Amino acid sequence: MRIKLGSVSATLIALVLLAMSGWAGEPKGDDKRGRLPAAVVSAIDANFPGAVIDKLDVESEEGIRFYDIEFKDGRGEMDLLEDGTVLNMATLVDLKEVPAPAAAVIQRAARGTTIKQLERSEVRARIEKKDGKGRLAPLAAPEYEYEAELAKGGEVEVAADGRIIKGPKSLTREW
Repeated sequence: MRIKLGSVSATLIALVLLAMSGWAGEPKGDDKRGRLPAAVVSAIDANFPGAVIDKLDVESEEGIRFYDIEFKDGRGEMDLLEDGTVLNMATLVDLKEVPAPAAAVIQRAARGTTIKQLERSEVRARIEKKDGKGRLAPLAAPEYEYEAELAKGGEVEVAADGRIIKGPKSLTREW
C-alpha cells in the first residue's frame, strides 16, 4: 500500500489548523483556559461569557489556594477557588453608578487628581482566619466594594456605605 506524501501533509496541516482555531471549545486566543479545572472554566463562562483570560495567577490566603484571573479588553477580573466557588468579581463602572456614600469618599480622595479607573467588586465569599486556619466564609448576599485608582495618591477602596476599606492615610485621618 502506497500513501501519497501530499495527502498526509495536507491532513496534518488541517489537524494543526483545526486545533489552533479553538476546536477544543475555548474562545480564540485563550490558551490559559486549558490549564484550569473544569469547575473554574464553568464559573468563568457563567459570569463572564466569551471573556478571554489576560492574566492568570494562583494565589494563597490563609492557606486557601485560589485563582486570580484578569480578562482582556477591560472585561473585568475574578477570584475563585478550584471547585468554581467565586470569591469576588470586579467590573469597570462610572462614578454615577456608585452609591452616594461611596462616591462622596472617592470624590474626596480624588481632589487634586483624577480617577484613572473605577471598579465595582461583587464579593460573594471571604477567606477568614479562625482557630489559626483559613476557612471559606460564603456571604448570604453579595456585598459591593468600590476601588478607585487615582492618577496621584494611589488608590482608595470603599464599601457601598462609604466605609473606607483601604486608602491614603490622609483620607482616613480626615474621616
